[in-house]
Amino acid sequence: MNQSKENSPSGLDLQRSEISFSFRDNNYKGYLVAPSVEQGLRPLVLIFHNYQGLKFFELDVAEYLARLGYVGLAADLYGDLVPPHQRLWPENEQLVPAFRKRCFEALVSLDHDHEKFRALLKIWLEKGLESPFVDKTFAPAAIGYCFGGMAVLECIRSGLDVGGVVSFHGLLQTGEDPSAAKSGAMRPPLKLCENNYNTGAVVLVENGAADYLVTNESKERFFAEMNEAGVDWNFHDHSGTPHGFALPPTLGPSGHLHENSDRRSTMNMLSLFKEVFPGVPQNHVDRNAAGTTIPV
Repeated sequence: MNQSKENSPSGLDLQRSEISFSFRDNNYKGYLVAPSVEQGLRPLVLIFHNYQGLKFFELDVAEYLARLGYVGLAADLYGDLVPPHQRLWPENEQLVPAFRKRCFEALVSLDHDHEKFRALLKIWLEKGLESPFVDKTFAPAAIGYCFGGMAVLECIRSGLDVGGVVSFHGLLQTGEDPSAAKSGAMRPPLKLCENNYNTGAVVLVENGAADYLVTNESKERFFAEMNEAGVDWNFHDHSGTPHGFALPPTLGPSGHLHENSDRRSTMNMLSLFKEVFPGVPQNHVDRNAAGTTIPV
């Protein structure tokens, strides 16, 4: 996996390990980063990638979380459907259509099969909790970007035992990505399953007000769904902010970093962690994984 990136967190004195498993004829590999042994056991935070798949950015997020004082697990949801060496935006423009099609087909293979999607999320939660570095007295948190934001909401809908989730510019409904249709991706029949909402978790949605993928109608449906289910949610609309606002430009066109919104949404996430992980020391780190400065 390509991990080269300027201003990547140094992650000194951190513990790193790989987690691999097979699921339904596919192979997955994630990366776990934990604080040093001297800091003791710490809560787990799952990290779910955007539509490109797991790559250097999510590893940088895991390192950032570990430096904060948590155990970060960058989870792979695509496996062999998008091989690790094919997850970065092509420099050759002629390769972009095939790249987009491959990534979106991997995405719709999950967002059109809710049972498979949720089963994979559950495995990652269980694998993370098996780590000897994790404090299992706390229900883990989960964060996600774009497609990963959709994933953390599926954690809530499926009743996974998480204490809080954060969606950064994620879609609010699963199986309704308009970009997938534009990409020419194959869209299998939608396979729904019964929801079993986790009403004990806190849901935080960080949304760009200028995100064309999240319409007012989508927001209203989401609010009504969460209210009817009795889920504790917070929704932040960041003015003048596009889709992909928390992703660095090193990811290619997917990254539309909007520093003010990225800063505020990161601070909102840090506040949520203090709420769902009470009493756990939170270190200050000057910059987040996208390189945005975070005030003390």
